[in-house]
Amino acid sequence: MTGFVRSNAEVAAIRDRMAENRFVDTRSVSVRYLTRPDVVEEVLPPGLTPTDEPLVEAEVVEVGRSNCVGSFAGGGLYVQAEHEGTVGFYCLWMPMSTDAAVRWGRDLFGEPKKRAAVRLDRDGDEVAGRVARHDEYLLDVDATMETRRDATPAPRTVFHYKYLPDATGRAFQFDPTLVRVDFESDLHRFETGPGSVTLGRTAHDPLGDVAVEETRGAAYIEADLASSQTVLKTVDPDVFAPYAFARGADDWLALDDLSEAEASQGPT
Repeated sequence: MTGFVRSNAEVAAIRDRMAENRFVDTRSVSVRYLTRPDVVEEVLPPGLTPTDEPLVEAEVVEVGRSNCVGSFAGGGLYVQAEHEGTVGFYCLWMPMSTDAAVRWGRDLFGEPKKRAAVRLDRDGDEVAGRVARHDEYLLDVDATMETRRDATPAPRTVFHYKYLPDATGRAFQFDPTLVRVDFESDLHRFETGPGSVTLGRTAHDPLGDVAVEETRGAAYIEADLASSQTVLKTVDPDVFAPYAFARGADDWLALDDLSEAEASQGPT
C-alpha cells in the first residue's frame, strides 16, 4: 500500500493516540502573575468567564518522548477562566519547536500553536526558558528554585477553541467549538521559588498586551503527562470571529504587502 493511504489498522492506532496523548520525560518552568481584570475580560471568548482574580501563567516546556509527535519544546500563555463551574486555563498562545507538534495539537484540539525557537536551561537552582519568533524574543521566564515540594499529582484543565475557516473565506466551516483538555500527571520533581517573566510584543504575537502587574512565583516540574479531551459546546460564529483571527495565526493584514493599486486590479 502506498504511503499516501493508511491501512484501517493504522487509522485505528492513530485514533487511539488522538484519544489519549502521552508525554514522557517532560520538564517545565512556569511563572504565575496577575494582570489587569479588564485584560482578562477582553481576551476571553464567549463560553468562558473570568475568575475571582486575573491570574496568568507563562510556561516553557521540553518533552523528551511522546506517543504521538516525538520530542519537542514548547510554551504557552494561559489566562485563568471558568466554564459552568469548572476552573481552568484558557490558552492564548502556544509556540512549538516542531511541525509535528504544531499540526497535532492545532488540528485535534484547536490549540493556538505556531512554530518558534524554544529553549529551556537549568544551571543549579537557576532555570530559564526562552521563546523567540522571527528573531524577536517574545517570552523570557526566569526562576530560582528554593523549595522542593511533595510530588503530589495535580490535574490540570485547559480550554481551547476548535474552528476552521470556510473554503470561501467568508465564514467558518462549522460553528466554533469550545474544547476542554484534562491533563493527569505523574510528578517526579516539583520545586518552587521566586521568578520573573518578560513579555515581548509584535503584530503577530502581542503577548505584551497581557501586562504583568504582580508576580506570584515560579515552579519547576519534571513529570509524565497524559491528556484527554471533551467537547463542551459550540459558540456563535459571528461573536467568536474577532478572537479567531487574533489567536493561533500571524497578522494576515500586516503580511499584505500589495499596494492599494495592485490589490484593486485583480487577476491579469
